Amino acid sequence: MFEREPIVGTMSVQVARILGMRIVGGEYRPGDLLPVEAELCAAIGVSRTTVREGVKMLSSKRLIEISPKTGTRVLPFSDWNLLDRDVLAWRLLAQFDTKIVQDIFEMRLCIEPRASALAAQQGSEDGLRAIERRYQDVRETLQQGGDMRLAAQADLEFHMTIINTSQNGMFITIGGAVKAALRVSSEMLHRLPEHPMRELSLYDDVRQSILRRDVDAASLSMTALLQASRVRLLAMMEDLGQRG
Repeated sequence: MFEREPIVGTMSVQVARILGMRIVGGEYRPGDLLPVEAELCAAIGVSRTTVREGVKMLSSKRLIEISPKTGTRVLPFSDWNLLDRDVLAWRLLAQFDTKIVQDIFEMRLCIEPRASALAAQQGSEDGLRAIERRYQDVRETLQQGGDMRLAAQADLEFHMTIINTSQNGMFITIGGAVKAALRVSSEMLHRLPEHPMRELSLYDDVRQSILRRDVDAASLSMTALLQASRVRLLAMMEDLGQRG
């Protein structure tokens, strides 16, 4: 049975959020059928068109499968688009699941230290200048201690610029695919009450090692930055879980 939830912003997006959270949170399990359209309309308080649009969004994220004959069924976990930004965010919010965070950082630790080494080894001068600019953006947003979204965006762009500067086509393609995971990591990290000024030196280590084309140091410094971010994010999630 649904409890009426407030609809904020685009209604179809919010319908997708409401249903998506219930799916990733386990209220609807793989193989379950969602309520019929009329029931969803009445329960959430929106039109049929809005429900259909929201359901289509979930279908595009591979959370559900829509069949005119059998209804709308939740797909197996293995079919979900786990790199979708919304799916990641819903799972984190619904479950406070540290396993998701561990998975994200294990993936990042496989890619980003090597991308940093390649950026140091074969990055173009334009690429190195871009890394310098992105580092300055990170430094300024952290020092200002203002908009958390700006800090998260600066962090994301710093990491993505390094991946792009690696000049490895596969890494760049993978980087685009995992951008949602990086974004969720960055946004959650910068929700902390205080910005991580203590980690600015770790960003600087990455920047300097790449700019001086020290391949080994670039890999090690990125590993250190990611490990510090993982520890901080897991601690935050543990704290939020205890409060909840």
